[in-house]
Amino acid sequence: MSVDFTMIDSNDDLAALVARLSEVDVISIDTEFARFNTYYPIVGLIQIYDGSECFIIDPLEVGDLAPLAGLLTNQNVIKVFHACSEDIEVFQHGLGVVPAPVFDTQTAAAILGVGFSLSYQKLVLEYLNLEISKEETRSDWLQRPLTQSQLNYAALDVIHLLEVYEKQVELLKSTERLTWVQEECRSLGEGLATTIEPGQYFLKIRGAGKLDQQSLGILRALCAWRESLARVSDLPRNRIVDEKSLLALSTRQPGKREECQKVAELTSKQLRKYGEQIVDVIAETLANPSDVSAAYVGLQKSPIDKKSLKSLRAKVEDTAEACGIAPEMLAKKRHLEYILRSAAANAGQYRLPADLLGWREPVIGEALLQVAEGLKR
Repeated sequence: MSVDFTMIDSNDDLAALVARLSEVDVISIDTEFARFNTYYPIVGLIQIYDGSECFIIDPLEVGDLAPLAGLLTNQNVIKVFHACSEDIEVFQHGLGVVPAPVFDTQTAAAILGVGFSLSYQKLVLEYLNLEISKEETRSDWLQRPLTQSQLNYAALDVIHLLEVYEKQVELLKSTERLTWVQEECRSLGEGLATTIEPGQYFLKIRGAGKLDQQSLGILRALCAWRESLARVSDLPRNRIVDEKSLLALSTRQPGKREECQKVAELTSKQLRKYGEQIVDVIAETLANPSDVSAAYVGLQKSPIDKKSLKSLRAKVEDTAEACGIAPEMLAKKRHLEYILRSAAANAGQYRLPADLLGWREPVIGEALLQVAEGLKR
């Protein structure tokens, strides 16, 4: 099947496109990129649809993508994405901007109760009753020339995306939830893994909360070392050391390079390249321990009553069913644990985590606090 689109492969064409798109109210955008052997994404295509014409930008041919930055940050043009975190990373790294305002169809689907983390294929099937081919999902988008099948797939992505957006907006307006999606989407550019301060990356490691203060300090130092090295060398994090090994190293704290391999699942190449650095980071942290936020450790370590957690979870599920919304969109397990632990740090008063403020506070936050207070009695 042939799909109509215009190829943008010169600086002049891109400048003309940006001027045209700056006059419309909403566009859908998608990117195709490679990230197999690098820390940062390498963009292969950028697709845009304005409701009447589809454009495919070839970054390998266009010498300067800078004009796109103005369009991506134009507050008068809504940018529609699906599951946009990686697309945002592409633009943040390549152009130094975070697109705004953004509408994410995956977020909207969750708020409309269709499903949490819905794939693009299931999204299009749900709203447009169309089956999308998955043949080109894992294509090499850096190869040239691209096949007609690849180009058709890329173009249809954004064409269908805008059609889904239009249907979702109608539903969101009818349920008075459009502002919920808008609020959610305003924060989508925050906390990108490629921009987080290296010393804070340890907070993303699952299982970090189970470590003692000393081990947590080592984990923070190792994560900061790995993150900085990955960015400088443009290597995937796990190519240096995987997360399971970081946790093992933090707990066992080897003092010699040879001991690292016994503790963690390091390859001979990893041990040879990074073994001494790992040992040095551990030794330096043990010699100069620093406070790794006593509040963080205390909050994570304080016990959780399973019965209380179950009561909060039941409230979330009941509210989600009544509202017709994905329960994960209302509150996750970590939010409920935060509430139950917050009283110990706030003179017996329960507090909501920042994620449950905003539109969630009247929908579920206040009810969760009431449930928690009732558990005291």
